[in-house]
Amino acid sequence: MSGRILNVVVALLSLTRSSHVVAAVVRPNILFILADDLGYGDLGTYPNPNTTHGHILTPKLDELATQSMRFTDAYAGAPVCAPSRCTLMTGRHTGHCTVRSNGPILNASDVTVATVLQEAGYHTALVGKWGLGDNASVAAPNEKGFDYFYGYTSQENAHNYYPPFLWLDHQQNMIPQNKNASKESCGSPLTKNCVWAQDLFINKTMDLLEKFAATPDRPFYLFLSFTTPHAGAIGSDGETGVPAPEELQPYSQHQDWPEVERDFASVITLQDQQVGLVLEHLQKLKLEQNTVVFFASDNGAHNEGHHNYQFFESSGPLRGYKRSLHEGGIRSPLLVRWPNVAKAGTVSKQQWGFWDFLPTAAEIAGINRNSLPPRLDGYSMVPTLKGMTQAQPEYNYVEYCHPNEDKKGWGQTVRFGDWKAVRLTSGQGHIELYNLATDISETNDISSKQPEQVKMAAKYMDEAHVTGNYCNGH
Repeated sequence: MSGRILNVVVALLSLTRSSHVVAAVVRPNILFILADDLGYGDLGTYPNPNTTHGHILTPKLDELATQSMRFTDAYAGAPVCAPSRCTLMTGRHTGHCTVRSNGPILNASDVTVATVLQEAGYHTALVGKWGLGDNASVAAPNEKGFDYFYGYTSQENAHNYYPPFLWLDHQQNMIPQNKNASKESCGSPLTKNCVWAQDLFINKTMDLLEKFAATPDRPFYLFLSFTTPHAGAIGSDGETGVPAPEELQPYSQHQDWPEVERDFASVITLQDQQVGLVLEHLQKLKLEQNTVVFFASDNGAHNEGHHNYQFFESSGPLRGYKRSLHEGGIRSPLLVRWPNVAKAGTVSKQQWGFWDFLPTAAEIAGINRNSLPPRLDGYSMVPTLKGMTQAQPEYNYVEYCHPNEDKKGWGQTVRFGDWKAVRLTSGQGHIELYNLATDISETNDISSKQPEQVKMAAKYMDEAHVTGNYCNGH
C-alpha cells in the first residue's frame, strides 16, 4: 500500500470511537461500487487467457470474489456511461429509459433506486460520478433521492482527475491545491502538490460510513461511483491519458511499455486498494455482516486517451470494447457479497442487467414490489443470491446511438437464452446471430442457419424499443 493511501487510512481509522461499535440493523445496508470503463478481463477472477503483458493486479477484488457470488453473465446498462447509469438508477433498459446516450438528463418524472430506498427510510449517499443531470436541473443528485452527494455532476468534468472543485450537494467545494493543475505543477508523484479526486472520494466514503455506524437503527444505501480507469487528464476535461497519481511496482519497471499502459495498470491497482480500504472500514465499524456489497463496471473496456484495450486484453475472450454492442462493450464483471445469505465463492450464470438492480435492492430492503415505480424492466435476483433456482429473463436488451461497429447508425442487441443478436445500420440492417454457449467471442454469425431465432430476435428488438427523439430520431 502506498504511503499516501496508508496515511489517509490511519487518520480516518483514528476517528473511530467505541460508541460506533454497534449491533447490526435489521434491514441490510447496500453498498454499490461502480468502476468506470473497467473491462471484463481486467479483474484477476475473470477469464483473460490471451494477455501477453500479464494480469493487472487486483488482490482486494480477488479476495472479495472469494467472499461473494461471482456472476459470469452480467450486463451493464449500455456500452457508454450515462445511459448505463440511467438503467442502474431507474430499473428500465435503454429501450425505455430517458437517457439513451451521453448528454441528455433524467426527467422530472424519473424515479430512482435512491428515491425508492430513501422513502423506505434509508440513508442515501452518492460519492463520485453522477453524469445524469447538473445541479441546476431537475436531475440533480439531491433531487433524485440522494440525501448526500459529493463528486462530479458532469461526465466531461469527471475526465479531470485533479479538478479545481467537486460538488458537495449543491455547493462547489473548492480544492485550492488543484487550481491550474498540470503535470508540472502537481509534481511527482502527482499528489505531491495536487489532490487526486479518487482519494477525496475515499475520504468522504470513510466519513459517511462513520456517520452511518453511529445511527444503527437506520440502514444506508451508498453508491460509490469511481471515475477510474476512464481516460482523463490533469487540470482539464480532455481525455489525453489515464493519469495515475503514481506508477506502481511492478508496472514502473516495464519501461518498454507505453507510459499510458503503465498508468492504466497502476490506476486499476490503486482503485483495487481503495476498494479494499472501504471493505476494511466496513469490518472495522462492524457493518460488514449486514451490508450487501455490489461491484461492477458501467460498460466495457475503453480504447481512449492513447490507451489500447488490447494491451492487457481488457475484454478477455469477448469481442469489442466500449461503445460496442457485442459482448465486450456491455458485459460487466459483477461481484455480490451478502454475508450468510449469498454463498461465498460461488459462480452464477444467472443473466442480470443493470435494470435489475432497483427491484433487487428493493427486495433486499423489504419493499413490496407493488410499491415500486410502474413499467420496470428488471427483476429481483434475490432468490439467486439465496441459492434458489430462477428462470432466466425472457431477454436482455440494449440499444445505443453510435455503436463503434457502425458509427453512422443506431444499433440494438438482444440476448435470449444463449442466443445473441446484433442489428446495426439504424435498426434496419442485417441481424447477426451468435450462440454464446459455443461462441463467446461472437466470431461465427449463424443467422443464415437459424431463421427462426433471427425472427425471434427481431420480435424482441421491435417490442423492447419505444420510439422517441432519443437518437437520430429513434
